[in-house]
Amino acid sequence: MDPMKILFVCTGNTCRSPMAEGMFRKMMQERDMEERVLCQSAGLSAVDGTPVSENAVLACREIGVDISDHTARRISGEELPVWDLYFPMSKTHGYILAQAGVPQTKIYIPKYIADPYGAPLEDYRACRDKLVQQLEVFYESYVTRLLVFDNTMPPPPPFPEGSRPRP
Repeated sequence: MDPMKILFVCTGNTCRSPMAEGMFRKMMQERDMEERVLCQSAGLSAVDGTPVSENAVLACREIGVDISDHTARRISGEELPVWDLYFPMSKTHGYILAQAGVPQTKIYIPKYIADPYGAPLEDYRACRDKLVQQLEVFYESYVTRLLVFDNTMPPPPPFPEGSRPRP
């Protein structure tokens, strides 16, 4: 069985989407779901090879997530059919993906996640906490529902109350 492939998308791939990728990957590992769900991140206007924001690294490290090795990459049109689900950081990012040919059924729009680029660490912490909340909603309401249609394995259990990483 091929794993479900999820791409987290923002603008520069140095703050929000790598934070989401790292936190969601950890969530999947904690749920023993890493064999069933693969995730990466990319930016619509990313400069390939740009290092991740230091404040993004610090904010994630506080909850046990290491994204320090991440470098930015730009999403390419050729890879659009590869991904099963897209998690854009804003409606605008979702609109751009749809205009590029991604079916609306593959785009999950979370509540708006403000871009902390260039802001103080507190803003990155707020972004991180909002992402954790939105990633839980995404997993519970969207990912698990789609995984139920895969009859090769039983559906994954929900996250226990209070199990999300806390700062």
